[in-house]
Amino acid sequence: IARRRRTARKASRLLAGAAGTPIEVSGAENLPAGEAWVVAANHMSYLDGFVLTAALPPRAAFVVTRELLGKTIPRFILRRLGALVVERFDPKRSAEDANRLIQAIRQGQPLVMFPEGTFDRAPGLRPFRMGAFLAAAETGTAVVPVAIQGTRSMLRGDEWFPRRGRARLVIGRPVVPDGNDWAAAVRLRDAVRAEILRNCGEPDLES
Repeated sequence: IARRRRTARKASRLLAGAAGTPIEVSGAENLPAGEAWVVAANHMSYLDGFVLTAALPPRAAFVVTRELLGKTIPRFILRRLGALVVERFDPKRSAEDANRLIQAIRQGQPLVMFPEGTFDRAPGLRPFRMGAFLAAAETGTAVVPVAIQGTRSMLRGDEWFPRRGRARLVIGRPVVPDGNDWAAAVRLRDAVRAEILRNCGEPDLES
């Protein structure tokens, strides 16, 4: 899996260059070195995973929703890259998935999550689900807020033919949980979301 992830990172960078769609990254120095971390990113487009693959260290594992495995190409790629699958709608499965994420973090596995859970054509930052933040608080793991810009206009909704454009990632400073209970996870979520909202360039849809 490690070799496949390195290959995917190189391929994503080469493809971005060949397509004339540069990926700008600021704040790369904010990613912790030599330890587990959780990246929480806003979700604008199917291009988001491609952009993050090109920009983040290849040892990170993506956390994806089970619905995405219903599409043949994403299912093949994600399984080959060792993605972790979570359930959004079944409470029992969701609890089991949360435990798997906690175990992965404790084993030193960095994770990449989209806490909005989904996206659509309309711009705006949606409410964040709690899974990533509960796992981070339970394990005392820092969450790195990553704001994605530009991908929504490059590939909208369920379209599969991207337009030329420019993607940008703003990697914020890690936010360390101040406890391991639900209240600490909520504070962690709110702090991370506020940082992403500040940098994503889209309106707040939580209210």
